Parts: sequence; C-alpha cells; structure tokens
Amino acid sequence: MNPRHIRTTVLFLSTTLSLPLMAQKDGTLARMQGEAPKLTADGVPATVAVQPGTFRMGSDAAPLAPAVIKNFGVMSTRPKHGDYDELPAHKVRISKGFRIGVTQVSPEEFAKFDPKYKAHAATPAYAAGVSWEQAMAYCAWLTKKTGKPWRLPTEAEWEYVARAGGDKIFGDSDKPHDVDEANAFGVENLSVGRPEWTLDWYGPYQPGDQVDPTGAVGSMTRVIRGGGLDWRHTATKTSPDLNVPATAPYFVRPANRASAPPSYASETGNIGFRVVQGPTPTTPHTPARNFFFQTAVKQKDLLGRPALSRAIDTPDMAKPIYRTHEMFPNLNGKTMMGTGWKAGLAQGLGVAYHNSAIQVLPNGDLLAAYYNSPDYEDDPDQTVMTMRRRAGSLEWDMPEPWPSFADAGLAAPVIWNDPAHQSQPNGKVWFFWGFARLIGAQPFAWAISVDNGATWSAAHFPTFPQSIGRYVSQPINSIVRGPDGAIYMPTDSTGRDSDGNGSISAVWKTADEGKTWSDTGGRTAGRHTTIVFAKNGDLLGIGGKNSEIDGRMPMATSHDFGKTWTKSKTPFDELMSGERPSVIRLKSGRLFFVADYNPKPEKHLHKDGAYVAISDDDAKTWTIKSLPQNILTVGYTTATQDPDGVIHIVTSKNKVNYEIELNEAWILDHSAKELSEEQPALANVKSYVDRYPTGKTRATWSAGRSADGRTLLDGKQEFFYPSGKLMWRVDFKAGEKTGEERYQREDGTLIWVKTYAADGTWTWNNYDVKGKCTARSLWRGKTLESSDIEEGPQDKVPGQDKLAAPEGL
Repeated sequence: MNPRHIRTTVLFLSTTLSLPLMAQKDGTLARMQGEAPKLTADGVPATVAVQPGTFRMGSDAAPLAPAVIKNFGVMSTRPKHGDYDELPAHKVRISKGFRIGVTQVSPEEFAKFDPKYKAHAATPAYAAGVSWEQAMAYCAWLTKKTGKPWRLPTEAEWEYVARAGGDKIFGDSDKPHDVDEANAFGVENLSVGRPEWTLDWYGPYQPGDQVDPTGAVGSMTRVIRGGGLDWRHTATKTSPDLNVPATAPYFVRPANRASAPPSYASETGNIGFRVVQGPTPTTPHTPARNFFFQTAVKQKDLLGRPALSRAIDTPDMAKPIYRTHEMFPNLNGKTMMGTGWKAGLAQGLGVAYHNSAIQVLPNGDLLAAYYNSPDYEDDPDQTVMTMRRRAGSLEWDMPEPWPSFADAGLAAPVIWNDPAHQSQPNGKVWFFWGFARLIGAQPFAWAISVDNGATWSAAHFPTFPQSIGRYVSQPINSIVRGPDGAIYMPTDSTGRDSDGNGSISAVWKTADEGKTWSDTGGRTAGRHTTIVFAKNGDLLGIGGKNSEIDGRMPMATSHDFGKTWTKSKTPFDELMSGERPSVIRLKSGRLFFVADYNPKPEKHLHKDGAYVAISDDDAKTWTIKSLPQNILTVGYTTATQDPDGVIHIVTSKNKVNYEIELNEAWILDHSAKELSEEQPALANVKSYVDRYPTGKTRATWSAGRSADGRTLLDGKQEFFYPSGKLMWRVDFKAGEKTGEERYQREDGTLIWVKTYAADGTWTWNNYDVKGKCTARSLWRGKTLESSDIEEGPQDKVPGQDKLAAPEGL
C-alpha cells in the first residue's frame, strides 16, 4: 500500500464513568474455610516447641501424583518433581530448637498491634493482606511486649515444620491436611492454602548440605510458603482447566515456593504470617540471582560522555531507514525446559511471549520487555522478561525472566525514560508492570533505575488517597507527562461507558512523582488504548481492541485531562484479540502510529500485515504505509524514538519477532524497502573508558562511525568487577561480535564462552561453578542448530494432560 492521506471522522459521544470502589478483574478471593482461634488473655499467639533435626529441602524425590500436577488449578502441566526453583534438593540441618505459631496470626491478634486492621470477609481466620514489613513490625512489637525475641520463620524452618519429619508429598501425609488439623509437629494450617511470609529473600537454592540457611543476600521479593497468590474464577464453567485457585494442592505443597515484594499489602489480599519465638539464625546469606541484562552496563554513552539521553548517531534523516533485529531465541522444535535452559537460556524463560515494551536508556542502550509464560497466558509462573541491546551492537542479548514474583503471574511491562530527568547523568527510568490474577492486585507496580538498568529500586505499589474505579491490572504501552507536569499512564479497565461499550481503558495520574496516584475519572473508547497529548493540551487515546465505530478503530479525546472523553472514528481497522496499537509524539512534532490491519475482522488470525502512519495535524489526517510482507502482525506493539530521530518498534505474535528501526523518510517514500545489511566500513575509531566512583576501570571499548551515520562497536570491549578482575570480554567488528566472547565469575571461573565463526554460526559453551563444561550448542543468529544435550523424555507424568474439574464446578 502506498502512503496515503486519510481523514478522521468525528462522532461526538460523551464518555464518562462513575467511581465505585477499587476492583481488579477476577482478583477477589472466595471465602476460605476456617475460623480464627480465640484470643488468649495476653494476646500472644499460641506456639509449640520444635526440636532440632535434619530434612531434605526442596523438590520431592518421589514423583508428584497426577492429582497434584495436573489437577484443577494448574494451568500448565508441571514437572513431576515440582518447579525449577525447588532444585537442587539439598540436606538441611536445623541446629537449634525454636517455638512456632500453632497457626497464623489471627485478625484479633494483629489488631492488638494495629487497631485499624479489619479482617476481610474472605479470610476471617487469619490476618491476611498484610505486607512483610507489617509482619516484621508486629514481631518487633511482640518482642517489646514480651521481652522475648520474635520473628518470622526462615524459609528452611517453615519447610522443616511443614514436612514434620515425613517424606511424603505433604510431609507426614499423602494429601493436604484439613483446616485446623495438626501435623506430627503439632502445627496447623500449613497446607490449607493460606500463604505466609517467611524471613528470607527469594533466591536460587545452592547445592550441598546446609545448616540453618538464611536465604539469598538480596532480591526484589521475599519468600512466601503455604499457598498460591493468583486467583482466577471466571473460567470455572467455560474452561475449568484454566482456573487458578490459590488453594490448589500443587501450591500448598511443603516444597512449593512463592514470593512477593516486602511492601506488598492489600485489603483483599491473602498473604498472612505466623511467628517464631527464638533468636535469628546468623548463617551467611547465599548469592542472589544474577541477570546478564543488569551486568556490564556502561554509565557513559558510547562516545564516552555522561549518559544524558543525547544523540550518538548522525544519520541523514532525509534518507529512508528500515532495518530489523531478531528478538527471541528459536529452539528449532526443542523444548525450553529440556534443552533451552540446559543450553544457557535463563531458567524460568518460557515459550509464550507477548505484550511488548521498548525504551532507549540514557546511555543509548535499548531495553525491551515482554510477558513470558511457560504455556498459557495468565499462568502463575508467568513473568516479565527483559533484554538489552547495547549501544553500538547489532544484536539483542538473550531474554531473562525479570521482574518475577514466584507463583504470581506478572504482565504488561512498560518502560519509560522520564524526560523530566534527562538533564541529570543516567536519568530516571521507570519500569511498570501489572498482574495477571494476583489476589488484591493494584492497577500496576513499578521500579526505578538511575544507572541505566544496572540496578533497580524496590518494587513500588501505588497509593490512592481517593477511591478509584474499576480496572484491570494491565498497563498499556504509553506513559506521558502532561502540560501540567503530571505523569499519565493508561491501563485496561472493566465496566462500560455511557454507550454500553464494555471495552474501555483507565488513565492514572500522579502529580508528585509517584508518591500518590489518582484515577482521572473517565474511560476511553477501547481496551489497550494508547495515549498521547495533543499540541493544544488535549489528551488523545487511540484504539484498543474489541471496540469499533462503523468497523473503524475509535479515538477518544479528553479536554479535561481524562475526566471525560469524546469518541471519534479513525481511518484504521478495528483491532481484535492479540492486537494493540502504539502512538508517540516524534521530535519533528508529528504523531507516529503503528498497528495491525484487520479488514475482516477476525480474532487470533494474525495474517493481514501491519502498517505505520504519521500525522501532521494531531490525528485529524494520517499518511499510512504498510510494513514489509514478513511483518504479518505487530501484535501488542510498542514504539519509541531515540535522540537521533530513529523510531524503534517491537513486535509480538509474528512468526519471527523483530525490533524494527525506521524513520519518517521511509514512511513518506512509497518506494522505500528494507535496507540490505552489509557490514559497513568504519572511520574514526576511538577508544573510551568508563570508571567506577572509586576510580577503578569499569569498562573499556572502541567505536567508530559508519558511512550511514551509525556509531558501532569495533575492537575489544572489556568489563571489570569493582575489584579490578575481568568480568566480560568480547570483540566487535562494525557492531557484530567476532572471535571469542567470555563471561566469568570474579574468581576467574567461566560462566560461559561464545565463539563466533565467519559463516554466521556461533557456539555456546556453559560451565558449572567447578569449571566443568555442562553443555555445548551451535546457533545461527537466534536459532539453535544443534547441541550435545540429550533432551530425552519430558520430566512430566505421561497420560492425559489435564484432569477434569472437581464436581460442582
């Protein structure tokens, strides 16, 4: 299709919405069984003594029964020995006795500490919905009250008590205990679906025997035991196999691990805690999980200057630009768990990726994110996955599952390089995400980086001083600062507008840099609405799926910062399942828009191609151009623009998913095609250095300028630990890796080595902590060609993949 000018038709239909109390789709827990114990005279929780002992911690030796791993509540069939984070199983000795709560702290007991606390109707038996921080404060209060040390149990202590000396799936039993039924240690309600905070940070298990382990040295989340965190009840009759009750047997096993940030609290949440009376173990913590996208990150730009979100390249923007970069690994029919993880891909990486995000960081690197699921959308094992394309490199690093809350599905990442902070070195980057089915979930959460994504703050959750309307915890791909200086961000919503349209989005606002948030009040004209401010200060919300005006995609306009909206008809096809548009304001002043064609319209058939469009008059008219034929869909797409003026788009649901680079000249030139990629010759190659605050070298590299204006890495690049020891070394030739790339621990042992051949293939050797090569694989680009890994039969129980739902559902 040639570029063409199309005008938007306006239909003046007012869209407003009243504000009921907070409500997340499917996020309300059904009433749990049990009643709270009677309050003792002194208000101190009843405890029982636990003697020292030894047990096997982690994955069970015996295969889990089909009734556990395939039963109602388990969306993706689990491995027959449990989740990967339960490995390696290891021997643990609890060297000192302690006293532990007979059951969880009750609402009345917690109210003695916090008189404002009120039990939710769904969880009358225990103080649920409290944060780890609140639980720790309660323990400190109880310590002061009694003169004895109180705390939360360590993760190892909790599992030791839950197993109660037994070696069966549920400790001393083949099935979960009944409510208020004591196990062999005299402790109740460990396997009835009441998740509990433990003391430890969530992190990977370490091999070898351990004594009084205290968990990882750090993480975004704290360990939760005793129950799941997600709840999906709407699917019980139409698709019961996708129902996710948090009380399902799989999630209440003693070995099962969940996690959430220590600040997470919700009035309708299900996380509680029980107390331990005894001194805190002093065993040193184990290492935290390391992510490569947070490793070897420059704190200067590619030209060695302070990272101020400045232009690095000098392309001729009058000439068309169109290039693509492949995003995801392709295992060529091999499974992720059986081959991918063993070959070096990060544990927790799944096979279903969707709902994209992309942003240019202050140092010029690109950061992208998607949701990542083992099989099905909304699985409790769904995480966000994040990946980096480093400035001057043509290749994306392999994706990694971050952020991740164990057993609480995450969704809908959005990354934003805040323009209000781009005058300070390294700026301020916001990383937002939502929740698939987390009980009591807020509309979104976020973390902040001020060092180009090398480290991130604790997870934050929004505070709403005023009541808010209905919502779905799924942020949408556009965050903008308004002319009033406030930050605006859309999420999906439930409910209907005044026309009866049930496909709408909410817009949230903070005027104090995230300290407090508010619901702007109105709702847009579609789900997944992408927003931008017009030059006159109006807020524009374009598109969204499952809504239309005469078969066309709607646009909603607000003259009052989101309180009310007026609908209009755009020239674009309506969108259906698996499709989401993206709009941004370009540096030229134009609007840029990208979405799928859907002329039929048809659900889930991503085959009609996609297009990009620009507007000179704030969406009144558009110039549209089709993307090349290999882009069957952009799916849930996201666009951003770098300081050089190049537009970056990421796709999902395409046969091969790409980051697309293009510019306005390519859109306006109807004859412009994809550029042929030949390795460019570089001129003016210079060397640069980045240093730690101590003065020691962080990184050295060299880069030069190509004839088309790109600045590309060329020559050796090295990164060092703060100690001065080598961390990562790689050679580049005009932005492409060549020769040997090695990544190693501070003690010099190898983590992995990649070797690049002249024919475009590369080998990937992975090593264990003792230096033994554990896997060797051969790749071409992102595609696995062969490996020495014997995948063998899947670690799953054979037979019917799903059992029927329980009778009555």
